[in-house]
Amino acid sequence: MIEPGEPPTDVTIVVPAWGSYAGAPLRDALQSLRSQDSTAWILVVDNHSDEQLAELSGVQQVRAQSRLTVGAARNLGLERVETPFVLFWDADDLMLPGTLRFLREQIRPDPDLVAVAAGIVEGEPPRRHRWPPRWSARLAKRRRLFAAAHAVWSMFPSTGATIMRTEAVRSAGGYATEIEAAGDWVLGASLAFRGRVELHERPGRLYRRLGESLRDKHAQPLNKLRHAAAVRQRLREDREVPAWFRRALPLLAGCQFAILTIAAPVARAVRRLMLLRRDEQPR
Repeated sequence: MIEPGEPPTDVTIVVPAWGSYAGAPLRDALQSLRSQDSTAWILVVDNHSDEQLAELSGVQQVRAQSRLTVGAARNLGLERVETPFVLFWDADDLMLPGTLRFLREQIRPDPDLVAVAAGIVEGEPPRRHRWPPRWSARLAKRRRLFAAAHAVWSMFPSTGATIMRTEAVRSAGGYATEIEAAGDWVLGASLAFRGRVELHERPGRLYRRLGESLRDKHAQPLNKLRHAAAVRQRLREDREVPAWFRRALPLLAGCQFAILTIAAPVARAVRRLMLLRRDEQPR
């Protein structure tokens, strides 16, 4: 957060919080944001916690009048962003040192970039998270192909260590508000049709699993198909999406169904088998 006498910043970090995530996890997350070697405004969205969040030093706050979906809580914060760049952070994750400066330096010089994402690590010792897949960074160099692929299967996070142009996020319609776990996929699908997305292997986010995450709760195929339908609905309404692609949405639905119900479960099973064999090997 900016201290008196420091130059203005061009980045806002929005952090929704409620329930158990609004205690120690939130304090740890905020400390990781404040400890960056680059300044940012920090806006905490109190998603109508049972007990209103206490005042947090060096942090702006806004409280929702009722409990919102995660996407709606993020959009509430987005309404108050006045900087050209924005990040949306989860209250249980940590930003790794130097991440904010790295992301800002990547996106500032190139007006064609709408989003720049750093990598995700998890566990102890930290290891690369399986998502996004390594090959997605190469695919992102082919803008239209990447946008089409991301509409089929989520290729990059629009939350966490991902800096985005605020106006592009607003023009895309922000996060989906009617579903809990895939609002970021819906936003990312629209963003990818607005400009280039750049993905880096450099770790920027330490992903922490504190209890049952929203991703775990909504990982069942039926829920994923609902999320895919929300992506198609957003693209159908988005005038920045080429007309030819909107006409091909029925074909997109078939591709999503095949990936989500057949290819993805097979890939997960193969990955689990490989990890099991690796763990069984003598050390």
